[in-house]
Amino acid sequence: MKRQRATKRLPETLTSDEVEALRATCTRSATGLRKRAMLEIMLGAGLRVSEVCALMPRDIDWQTGTIRVNWGKGGRDRVVPVSDETLAHLQVWQAKRTELKMSGRQPFFGGIRNGGKRTSPRTVQAMMSTLGKQAGLDRRVHPHMLRHTYATRALDSGLTIREVQTLLGHSDVSTTMIYTHVNPEALRRKIQGDDRADQIAELQAQLAQLQAQLDALTA
Repeated sequence: MKRQRATKRLPETLTSDEVEALRATCTRSATGLRKRAMLEIMLGAGLRVSEVCALMPRDIDWQTGTIRVNWGKGGRDRVVPVSDETLAHLQVWQAKRTELKMSGRQPFFGGIRNGGKRTSPRTVQAMMSTLGKQAGLDRRVHPHMLRHTYATRALDSGLTIREVQTLLGHSDVSTTMIYTHVNPEALRRKIQGDDRADQIAELQAQLAQLQAQLDALTA
């Protein structure tokens, strides 16, 4: 009897509103700043939870705005560029690290209460799950969901599938291909040819304003 092949589920991603809700939940305390930096690096660089835990201060190039991922999955190194916004949150945490007298020999996201020792993936998973509950989200948030969100946004921004494959550190492009099916709304806009939906909405608002002014003059 043949075994039934398991159905491959589409990756779960976060909406923009959900991302903002998670961000708003992070406080300005040392723990909150660390949590926010973790959130931003997974959303802004697509790092796996194990890569976040293994990240060292020397792996961040503040001048070029890139992160070197050493010994990623399969033993493959890669360099990932990040936005100025993501880098800014990492810099805030780095400043707090300095204030807490954490050294460059300790993991970038070393624990605050355990002498800067490496944080375990399970701890980060629990942290993100709790953050989701505090933000009032009706589904469980996990680190890989943040990575999925990064990948989907990267494709939506116009990067090629091969470029996203490189950024994510996938050995097989078929693993990356699944993200092309995640955002049907973006695909629908492209098919209908209304990619400039925001511009159209802005023009419609301007036309409505002009019509209102015209009505006032002729009243």
